[in-house]
Amino acid sequence: MDSGTIGFLVFLGIAVGFAIGSIVMNYIFGAKRRYSYLQRTTYECGQEPEGEAQIDFPSAHYVYALVFVAVDILGFVLALWAVSFRSLHVYWSTFATVLGGFTILALAGIYYVLRGERSLWV
Repeated sequence: MDSGTIGFLVFLGIAVGFAIGSIVMNYIFGAKRRYSYLQRTTYECGQEPEGEAQIDFPSAHYVYALVFVAVDILGFVLALWAVSFRSLHVYWSTFATVLGGFTILALAGIYYVLRGERSLWV
């Protein structure tokens, strides 16, 4: 065997030994488990759950995050297309057509997402 394989096997042995040793030492010296009826309830914070668990959560933040991700992806894809079209020596009109079509399609999707969220326009 070469030195790279031996080094890898030694490192693998140390990693496996550390993992198994940690589990065994935790079993021997670790704190004993305490069981409570509260662990089987909805929340394990020590409070008795009361009331309805369903709340009306505003989803406007998720819509903003979705639009942010869509704009980031749009910029990334357009930058990659610009580099690839430049290296292919394609005419500017072809690049502008593809660029415009993709941008219009992406902006139409963003508008559709924002239009469906009522709290953004109120």
